[in-house]
Amino acid sequence: MKANQFKKAVSYFALASVFTMAGCQKDDVIENDSASNQPNMTAGESGKAIEGQYIVTLKSGETTTESINEMITEEQISAQDVGQKFDGAIKGFTGKLSKDQLEALRQNPNVASIEQDRIISLSDNSTTIAQPSQTIPWGVARVGYGDGTGKTAWVIDSGINPNHPDLNVDQSRSKSFITGITSFVDGYGHGTMVSGIIGAKNNSEGVVGVAANATIVALRVFDDAGRGSVSTAIKAVNHVIANAKAGDVVNMSLGSGVSATLDNAVKSAAAKGILFAIASGNSGIDCSGSSPARADAPGIYTVSSMNNLGQFSGFSNYGASVDFAAPGEGIPTTNKAGGYSSGSGTSYASPHIAGLLLLNGNAIRSRGTVTGDKDSTPDPIASK
Repeated sequence: MKANQFKKAVSYFALASVFTMAGCQKDDVIENDSASNQPNMTAGESGKAIEGQYIVTLKSGETTTESINEMITEEQISAQDVGQKFDGAIKGFTGKLSKDQLEALRQNPNVASIEQDRIISLSDNSTTIAQPSQTIPWGVARVGYGDGTGKTAWVIDSGINPNHPDLNVDQSRSKSFITGITSFVDGYGHGTMVSGIIGAKNNSEGVVGVAANATIVALRVFDDAGRGSVSTAIKAVNHVIANAKAGDVVNMSLGSGVSATLDNAVKSAAAKGILFAIASGNSGIDCSGSSPARADAPGIYTVSSMNNLGQFSGFSNYGASVDFAAPGEGIPTTNKAGGYSSGSGTSYASPHIAGLLLLNGNAIRSRGTVTGDKDSTPDPIASK
């Protein structure tokens, strides 16, 4: 059962202290003892329409790449105006379309929907920190952790540093979906930070992830400036549907305006038993207007942020689709330079849930609820 289906019945327990796993040494817990040192979170360009660019989704059936190409030719859409092509669970393409082309496509019986493509963007508020020996970040201690060896998390983000000594990165399955960029290597830094929270190794250095030693697959949708598009994210989810297995976990610390196509792609993957952890967003608003945070179906978990005192983060989005709150302020983790940084945002809350999903599947527990939740329905605090 999803957490938002029983939020009001959640009991109030004492907050968890430090969780340990077999064989783990007793390390210091990194704790942020600031009650509410709210970081300056901004939404950037996320949700802004890409002028003249549209996502055309085709009806299910015998649609193939060849039939997509035939439609493009029939509507006289030039090759340079065609962007992404989707030939999987979500079928269609993106293109720079004129008003006449749009009207013709709307009349085409094979077209299911047409929506504006939009920007998704990241904001960097990270700070490099020194980590001379292995420590347990406060967020990981709060939700609990364990051994994720042999389990796979697909991180749809800015890529990952494949040579970070504290991460297990599956380079053979990692991939870029950005037109003109073939490398999955993290040029921005966000994806590497997310990955460390999910599965940083339990070794003698750095930090420990929630599902320590898990395998991370990088699906890159953001460029070196932290900029991407909804259509690129859709293509990455399509790839997950085709290649991931039931029980695998996908982390999406990203969002934009409303996209029914992106929501449907995530729901299609979840219907196959693939689990999703999704950041609610950092605009301090109801996430009902943001995809994929608004997607609400079994196996999809939207995550809000809290601080180390269990207080709802002022920047965090909220709403009916939110399932759990998780640590999202002052979170130490791996960085793209091969070292460690600390960051804040729902981007860092979501991977805590991704790690718990790797360890427990849908059986995530809760210990208490946040205070100060803006929708008056306190989110349960996730726990192993």
